This record gives sequence, structure tokens and C-alpha cells, in this order.
Amino acid sequence: MANFNQTVTATGIGTIITINIPTTDIYSIVGTVQAPSLVTAATQGPGGGAGTGTGGSQSNSQIVVTVKQNGTTKYTSAAGDRGFALPALSCSAADVLTIVTSSSLAQDNQPQAIQVTVAVSEGQV
Repeated sequence: MANFNQTVTATGIGTIITINIPTTDIYSIVGTVQAPSLVTAATQGPGGGAGTGTGGSQSNSQIVVTVKQNGTTKYTSAAGDRGFALPALSCSAADVLTIVTSSSLAQDNQPQAIQVTVAVSEGQV
């Protein structure tokens, strides 16, 4: 019998991805995050002339990804991380993995701003 493999992509903050584990084994969970980086408008210098103001500032995503197993937190990313991996999570048959995204940054909370892809594979990476 082939090992379990599932890839799920979801969009938006507050996203909940749910994966039901079919058999007792070690599983690897790998995820990627696509998030916006916003550059604010440049400011004008004295007299409004070109080259006398300051450039815009970079505002990176503050998305946080939380992975839970049967409601117990197994992993929480640092704010702004663009990926995560749990290479050897011990699971039992019928366990439920949930992946939830959150952010307090306004740009992250725009519709379709965040995309998370999670791959779950039976066996250790």
C-alpha cells in the first residue's frame, strides 16, 4: 500500500486547513507561505523637488502559522516566516491536523493576500 501524501492550498488570513491522518506512523509536514510586501509611498523633500525626499519604507508580512494535532499546538512560526517544516510528527490513525494563519497587520488581512500550501507525507523527511 502506498504511503499517504496530501497537498492543500488555501488563501486568506484565518485560514484553517484540516488534514485527517489515516494510519499510525511518523508524518512530515512542510508548508510555504506567499505573502505581500508593501512599500509605502516616498515622501517629498523641502520644496517638493525630485531627489530631496525619502524613499518608501518596506513593510513585510507578519503572518503566523500554527500547526495543531487534535487541538494541541505542535508548531508556531515566527511572524513573517515564509515556510515551515515538521520533519517527524508522530501521529495515530484518525488524528486531525489543523493549520491556521493569523496576522494583526492590515495588509495581510486583505482578501487573497495570503496563500498557504501544506504538504503532509507519511514517513520521515
